[in-house]
Amino acid sequence: MSTINKAFTFAAAMQRTLLIQLFAILAVVVLGAGLDVMEVDAAQYAGMSRDMLVNGDVIQLQYGGEDYLDKPPLLFWITTLSFKVFGVHDWSYRLPSILFAFLGLYSTYRFALLHHTREVARTAALMFGCSAAFFIMCNDVRCDTILTGSVITAVWLGCAWLKEGRWWQLIGLAAALASGLLVKGPIGAVAPLLAIGAQLVFTRNWERLRDPRWLVVPLLVALALVPMCIGLYQQHGWHGVRFFFWEQSFGRITGENRWKDDSTVLFFTHEILWQMLPWTPFVLLGIWRSLKSVLRREALPEHASTIGAVAVFAALSFSQFKLPHYLYITLPLFAVIGARAVHTTTSGWWFRVQWFVVALVWVAALAIAWGVFPEERWPFTAFVLTMGIVAVVMVRREGWQRTAFAGSFWVMITAGVVLNGLFYPGLLRYQANAKAGQWAAAQPSGHHLFYGMQISGSAMDYYAGAPVKWLSDVGEARNVIGPGVAIYTDEVHRELLLKAGLEPKEEIRLWNFPAQRLALPFLSPANRHSVLEKRFILRY
Repeated sequence: MSTINKAFTFAAAMQRTLLIQLFAILAVVVLGAGLDVMEVDAAQYAGMSRDMLVNGDVIQLQYGGEDYLDKPPLLFWITTLSFKVFGVHDWSYRLPSILFAFLGLYSTYRFALLHHTREVARTAALMFGCSAAFFIMCNDVRCDTILTGSVITAVWLGCAWLKEGRWWQLIGLAAALASGLLVKGPIGAVAPLLAIGAQLVFTRNWERLRDPRWLVVPLLVALALVPMCIGLYQQHGWHGVRFFFWEQSFGRITGENRWKDDSTVLFFTHEILWQMLPWTPFVLLGIWRSLKSVLRREALPEHASTIGAVAVFAALSFSQFKLPHYLYITLPLFAVIGARAVHTTTSGWWFRVQWFVVALVWVAALAIAWGVFPEERWPFTAFVLTMGIVAVVMVRREGWQRTAFAGSFWVMITAGVVLNGLFYPGLLRYQANAKAGQWAAAQPSGHHLFYGMQISGSAMDYYAGAPVKWLSDVGEARNVIGPGVAIYTDEVHRELLLKAGLEPKEEIRLWNFPAQRLALPFLSPANRHSVLEKRFILRY
């Protein structure tokens, strides 16, 4: 076979492998797309989008019938559109964000391809797409999934314009910046502009700044923000506009924002360790090498990934309110840094470290499959064991180094299947607010005769179909109780109702556990009862 034929055969094999890997990522995401939405944020956003569909007002945001001033409107706009086209479902709530997540995969590839080999670009996209954070951001959908796709798309198109100077890149850059601003505020523009600015400075491509065409970007972005600004002013006056452009993001650094916590500047240093699993060793190695090269003024293929990721990481670390998902916007750039390390590392020791981390991921997946929900253990346990055997055979036949990437990828896919196929479905059975709302929606009277006594929740409102009416005490309950009325409450207030002589005809018991506050006792079937809370639906 000629050299040319061999090259074409190799390229075709790589293409098939890439398609199979992308399909595996998609399969894991689809497996989780129909799960119940989680409280607090995802259920709240789904409910707000459903309410927007019902009332038809897309300019003024409301939550529970009250004016809402927190997040910009893009998530609600595109989710409402999805609901209008496909109906109100859990998967149709997630669909727009999932599309943005996969746009992020594509943009990661295209950005890396600007300055690296095709192999590095493929590796970067797959490292981002087959990471713990990617699977979670496509499952527990908040604003940050759309933000992440928007930011890396803006970085790609901005750096592409610096290099190639095409009109469509400027138009796309404006669209990506606008979507980032419209979904999470100024961070949607600050993050990509830090990366693009770093690339401009280090390449000294100053003639681009003298090209007047770039002025179309702020013009288009400003036009895209007009509807949102109108809604903010109509609802909240100039305070609403200032909140969006300053207080919501920069106010978390200056202290003007009301959201504060006691986290330290080191909060995200441990978050990145699990979010980039199973690629953490290569990402850390890539960060170290890249920063060392920057400080020594050594040549790098590009500086947008290193400076952009580290600068945003530092800015987020100095915020006075931090949550793990804030870090998502940096992960595509960290994936590029990690991919560069994968293809430049020759140390066999480092590949053994990577395999050690992969082994830990596999053990965790096996422990979850076998021990957390034992009634459903066998199919998933068999799957995890089979993939483990395959990984061992790969290592024995090809060696540690040649199989490190493929082994890491498929073990993480295995963990993703366990998470979305077993763990989250089991965990969400204990989201009592969602189950109560689903029960209410299934009744002939719907939510109209359904009340929450000293209990509320975004998942309950979303699944019930409207905000559930609130009861403060037994006196209010006595006034509404009649045929068909149902009251959802906790154990304390159930006892108060019974002591007042308000005996229900039927009592349905639910177990509640906050899905986003996992605790070790919950993971143990023997100790799970110690962290569960009793909830009741009392039907009269």
